Amino acid sequence: MKRILALSWIVLLALSPASLTRAQAGGPVYVVQAGDSYWGIADTFKVTLADLLAANGLQSDHVLNPGDRLIIPGYDGIQGILSTRTVQLGETLPILALRFGIPEDTLLRLNRLVNPERLYAGQPLIVVEPEGGAAGPALRETGQTLSLSAGTPLLAVAAAEGKNPWELAATNGLSSTADQFSGQTLLDLGGAPPLRAWPAPLTDVSFSSLPLVQGTTEEITLALPQDSLVEGTLGDWTLMFRPLNDGLAALQGIYVESKPKTYPLILKMTLKDGRVIYFQQDVLLVSGDYITEAVYLTVPPETLDLATIQSESDLMQSIVAPFTEVRYWQGVFLRPLTGGISSLFGNWRAYNGGVYATFHGGVDFYAQEKTPIHAPAPGRVVFAEHQIICGNTTIIDHGWGVYTRYCHQSKIEVQVGDMVQAGQVIGLVGHTGRADGPHLHWEVWVGGVQVNPLEWLAQTFP
Repeated sequence: MKRILALSWIVLLALSPASLTRAQAGGPVYVVQAGDSYWGIADTFKVTLADLLAANGLQSDHVLNPGDRLIIPGYDGIQGILSTRTVQLGETLPILALRFGIPEDTLLRLNRLVNPERLYAGQPLIVVEPEGGAAGPALRETGQTLSLSAGTPLLAVAAAEGKNPWELAATNGLSSTADQFSGQTLLDLGGAPPLRAWPAPLTDVSFSSLPLVQGTTEEITLALPQDSLVEGTLGDWTLMFRPLNDGLAALQGIYVESKPKTYPLILKMTLKDGRVIYFQQDVLLVSGDYITEAVYLTVPPETLDLATIQSESDLMQSIVAPFTEVRYWQGVFLRPLTGGISSLFGNWRAYNGGVYATFHGGVDFYAQEKTPIHAPAPGRVVFAEHQIICGNTTIIDHGWGVYTRYCHQSKIEVQVGDMVQAGQVIGLVGHTGRADGPHLHWEVWVGGVQVNPLEWLAQTFP
């Protein structure tokens, strides 16, 4: 059961466990998890705090404990244990109804869905399961799928797969074994993979995390023959899919200032035989909750000139735009130096007494002047010059749209065209450009977007 997060400033209200044992009738029940609060629970199930307390005969001065059972009002006629989960790519309302054994109209009521056709990946979804976890239709989570071609009758599918056609019809709520399908998916209780609505021969689309988060790197993978040609977009970003393992993968950075909302994932897939299949679903993006730095930074005034800022930004965008087909790196990146971190990615900053209007596009490592800077991964040097804002700057292309930038160096130890290896010295720490002391400002760019470099020190992409 997904843990419901509450705001840190909310003080947990009180509730005696004895009083909650009465929460057996009058509506579905939610079992309290560690960290829950009345406010968080009320917000999750879209009820008022007053109604929640009244439904359970409680006052606001009782303690809420993990394991307590709360009746959730507003769901007349629905019984069972409520929980929340995240909608995954390829899931639709009929599929979720099949998986959890919940009628579609009940799912609509539980989630107060206005448009059942617009379920989006990353969406929090309320489901209900039988009291005591009794075996039943909700256990269909372990079923496998059968992908159907256009015009294929169920009897033909059952014969080809060695299945009982009447069992398949009953499992999927079909009225006849002669039903025709057009690229639909059937549930078969005999296997393990989860149920999704993919157009055959696509069998999976996955993100490295859901929902998406501002300022992070996202890996999108397709379980599709590698000889397929894929054109994909996520919002305004173009996805570059390339063969990886047994399928295809693309990497894309999520811009820090992208508005938290849903963005359409659109895939057009051309198969080797010339057939074209499509998949589309909206994906939720949430805030990265980046902080505002408490101190003003004092830097050379010329580094705050708007025309200079725009010029260097345009140049950087042109440098990181090319997509190199070779992926030079393997595994996690190495730290570029051993110094500590003085400023994190995404922090909002103010300079020389101005307003907090600039987000920090990298990570700052503090170190003494002339401390060696090491390449975190193999790649090719594509820029090695002095700039007004970044000072002595090096940019490395690691392939597949991934670039790293190193600013404020006292000395650059490489030149354009050099191939570098992980751990190789590429420069020395300094305080050239927009810097108030010696440090390394290190950036990672993915798909033309700055992302949190610390992800690349802890996680393997792709």
